[in-house]
Amino acid sequence: MKTKLIALKLFLEELGVPPDIDTVDERKRVQKTIYLGQIAGVDLGYHFGWYLKGPYSPELTKDYYDLDEALTEGDLEYQKKELKGQLKEKLQSIKPIVNQPCDVPLSQADWLELLASVHYQYTNFDQATAQANIEREKSALAPYIKRAEEALRNTHLLNN
Repeated sequence: MKTKLIALKLFLEELGVPPDIDTVDERKRVQKTIYLGQIAGVDLGYHFGWYLKGPYSPELTKDYYDLDEALTEGDLEYQKKELKGQLKEKLQSIKPIVNQPCDVPLSQADWLELLASVHYQYTNFDQATAQANIEREKSALAPYIKRAEEALRNTHLLNN
């Protein structure tokens, strides 16, 4: 298994996110988890642009399909490796926001989409424009923008 795929597997494992990619929600969960982990300081080298479901990396898509294939073929090389302590600490700092709050009636995948979208929009646009973009493009998620802002600020992923 390639080193990059091992890192991807260990990264997801550290956050308790399975590398499953059978459904759109599972793929979205992986994309948004990696996005959030990278902004927390664990850079796997993926570049994200804006797409229909928020921040998206085509390179990550290729790699999670390659990881799925390796795991399906029984490649367990990742079990011999572990993330360095500093990387684990950075990921642990965002673990509390990976699962949606009890008072937010969204799936985990939708919550992660909202968090990643709020972060991406707020770092690329002023707050009013960012909120308008999310409200226009993600109307089902928009009622929870403030909760997402709060979660991102509490984990030091959003400053403004």
